[in-house]
Amino acid sequence: MVCSNYTEDCAAEAILDTSGRGHSQNEATPCGVPRWTISRRLSGQASRNERIQAYRRISKSQEETLICWVMRQESLGHASSHSQLRACVEAILQQQGDNKPLGKHWTTRFVKRHPKLSTKLEKGQKAARLDGFTQKAVNWYFDIRETEYGWIKLENTINVDEGGIMAGFGHN
Repeated sequence: MVCSNYTEDCAAEAILDTSGRGHSQNEATPCGVPRWTISRRLSGQASRNERIQAYRRISKSQEETLICWVMRQESLGHASSHSQLRACVEAILQQQGDNKPLGKHWTTRFVKRHPKLSTKLEKGQKAARLDGFTQKAVNWYFDIRETEYGWIKLENTINVDEGGIMAGFGHN
């Protein structure tokens, strides 16, 4: 089966050409929309994405809201983990009365469907990074804290790592 790349707009234009403008299906294939796609849409079938959405656990609008939340958390410096994402979705489902657990690979497939999340979710810690957290490194931070970061109040320092110091709390 050959899968051509076309947008929903191209498919809608091809359907309009066929139904409203009197073109044949062969003439109404801009952007490489296959003839069988046009005939299925004309017979009332939904697009593949619309059919698949019916089997998804959360709605498209809930997915978009979840993506916005993950992106906002990341912009505040709090990258969500896969388990946090999963727990958030399970809480949404429980509020809707759906108590079935998510599938084993749900999070992986969700991230695959939304590629911009793949770099935003927290990854596991590398062993070398954990090995770098020593008493000597902690003492070094407190030794230089006053001279280099004195402008940040101690009670506002919430994260210190190899990436720097995060000051303050983000607002949602």
